Amino acid sequence: MTTLALKGTQWVTVRQHRRALWPALALAAVAVAVLVTSRLWADSAAEALRAAGCTVDSVDPSCLQPAGDHIDDRWFARHLVEYTAMGMLVLPGVLAAFVAGPMVARELESGTYKLAWTQSVSPARWLAAKLAVPAALTLTVVPLLSLVFHWSWSTGPAEDFPTYWYEPTMFVSFGVVPVAHALLGLALGAAVGLLVRRTVPAMGVAALVTGTALAVLAGLRADLWPVRTLTGTGIDPGGQAWRLDQGMLTAAGERLYWNGCTVVQPQNPRLCMTDRGGVTDFVDIHPAAHYWPLQLVETGICLTLTALATLVAFRVLRSRHP
Repeated sequence: MTTLALKGTQWVTVRQHRRALWPALALAAVAVAVLVTSRLWADSAAEALRAAGCTVDSVDPSCLQPAGDHIDDRWFARHLVEYTAMGMLVLPGVLAAFVAGPMVARELESGTYKLAWTQSVSPARWLAAKLAVPAALTLTVVPLLSLVFHWSWSTGPAEDFPTYWYEPTMFVSFGVVPVAHALLGLALGAAVGLLVRRTVPAMGVAALVTGTALAVLAGLRADLWPVRTLTGTGIDPGGQAWRLDQGMLTAAGERLYWNGCTVVQPQNPRLCMTDRGGVTDFVDIHPAAHYWPLQLVETGICLTLTALATLVAFRVLRSRHP
């Protein structure tokens, strides 16, 4: 990251934390390389199988080894995507800990902030710089990671070993939600750093608070947009639909759920359901078309929380350093 185009407090912030910012950029580059490798590895596996004149379902004994190698390679490609998704999942907590500890609390704990404030830099401007630098980095790097992730996931080995858009790690790895989560982590980190004012405790508290907030959002995600209810016999909502509740409806419209009958009469739960008055099946789903509404609603909630956390950070700073 060059500091030539930066001035004032932003330049100082980058200089102070360049040893952390450069590794962060390096990790982002590694993540992109892993995703590209996954995509190319999957293509190479498919090409090798075609070159052998085989398919995965071939019964020719000579195809057993090529088909096995193909499956192993595709599994490996999928695992690369999944590992990257886990990294995207914990990224907001890492950002929160970095801002709370090294960027804010350490300066308050050591007293080095006083030097900046004696150089015609107000406390509010000092905090703004602390937030602006990681926010700019986030708004540059995270969208790129999100786009590359979606490309690698959607065009890779998904047809052989599917992962679905609604899975917790997948949902937060592409679209606009990853950026919103990262910005929320930055804001919470700043607020926690100002409140705790000690480096190591601030890092732990910030990661915990951010993780808790995102876990609550994940728990509420299915309710962020109205579900679609399908009824009938032999319902097939499709492989990309996010199944929520399912069971049977009585003639009066009352819902009966399978879990009760699978315990009471596991050999024939449908008979149990009909004995209780069930007349037709139902299933609540989020179809693939609900992906963007869910993404946008969660993003709006995160940005609102980000604004509130940022406001809290500045109010805490003003109350302690008027």
